[in-house]
Amino acid sequence: MEIKYFFQNFKLNSQNKKFIEDKIKKLERFSEKIWEAKIDLSYRPTRKKEQTIRLEINLRMPNKILRAEERDKDLLNVIEKVEKKLKGQLRKYRTFGEKKKRETQKIIDKIKRG
Repeated sequence: MEIKYFFQNFKLNSQNKKFIEDKIKKLERFSEKIWEAKIDLSYRPTRKKEQTIRLEINLRMPNKILRAEERDKDLLNVIEKVEKKLKGQLRKYRTFGEKKKRETQKIIDKIKRG
């Protein structure tokens, strides 16, 4: 999986960058079909004090783009919230494919029985 970064008014130290990469790599457990992760991180001091940091992560997959965005004053909280959202979306994506396969198999079995 390729990880691309975009920063606006923000400097990310190596420790936080590694933390984000570890969280993104954890998401590969839910689907090995993730091609690319785009991380958009920005800081806006004029926003409400509790929403100064914005993190958006887009995961590119076959026939799908999963997206999660959060705002908070603490970078680690933002990362945790976005990871939680993406995990839910990946679970839903995985079960969707399985559900379609089951439905298709039922139709095929029905046709075979006549």
